[in-house]
Amino acid sequence: MKKAGTYLLMTAMALFASCERDFDIALKNNQSQLIVEAYINNELPYYNYVVLGHSQGYFEPGFENIPVTGAMVTITEGMLQANNMYNWDQTSKRQLKEGRLAPFNDQFLPGVYFDPLLITDPANALKGIPGKHYLLEIEAEGKKYSAITTLLPPVPIDSVTSGFHYLDEDEDTTQMKARLTVHYKDPDTIGNTQLYYWSTYDSRENFGWGAMGTNRFTPGVDDLVNGEYIHLTLSNGFALGDSVDYYLANVERKVYNFWDSFNKARSNAGPFSTPVRLLNTINGDNVIGCFSGFSLSTKSLIVQ
Repeated sequence: MKKAGTYLLMTAMALFASCERDFDIALKNNQSQLIVEAYINNELPYYNYVVLGHSQGYFEPGFENIPVTGAMVTITEGMLQANNMYNWDQTSKRQLKEGRLAPFNDQFLPGVYFDPLLITDPANALKGIPGKHYLLEIEAEGKKYSAITTLLPPVPIDSVTSGFHYLDEDEDTTQMKARLTVHYKDPDTIGNTQLYYWSTYDSRENFGWGAMGTNRFTPGVDDLVNGEYIHLTLSNGFALGDSVDYYLANVERKVYNFWDSFNKARSNAGPFSTPVRLLNTINGDNVIGCFSGFSLSTKSLIVQ
């Protein structure tokens, strides 16, 4: 059965007790926030979706988000004018709705919104265009939220190669694996940021950006390599003979910064570690999340 993968997952925080002295710490129950996970890309219509959920309070027994259903969710295409004002094309506005979709094994997933044309007319479903700007608008539970993202020009992948073979003995069976290297030229303008994703044969039964492989801890900013030719080798291992679809996503700096802050928060060592602030891109009260514009370039290969 195919599963929906999402990034915004509530993580448990452990409290550490000293063996020599007890401390009484008064913890306040956090106010619930709307969590928004939204995407627009230029290649994969099924991967343009919005997930809405409520965070739970600190003292709640569960750690999963509570789906927000029945919301009004729209995405509108537009252009940035010379006066730095946006011109939104109202004829392009698409309303995203909850429903049953083939990649979800035709199950109804509450809180997951997508273009209904994916069911009735997939060829004309919502798909982003590089150079365009996109407005996300949400009306949920009597409140309004919004966000803007941009699809930058794609950064072409010249090739993806496999090599650096090694014997993986950490699993139940010993297996020969290889590492992948992506080859591309960084644009000759400063400030470019990229994210890296891949799906393998085994992972294609899962759905969503969160279900793909990614190495977001790889430096994806061009401050030191602007305009240079990049040969980026991933630390992840891939089984020989596996088929891989590799995606290079060119993103705005604010999108990269959000996901970078998210990963730092996710790997945080508990309430007594250095706090991390998520760099939210959604406008509204008591909301956290990101509207991510992914301008994709794709290569497929067989690992050798």
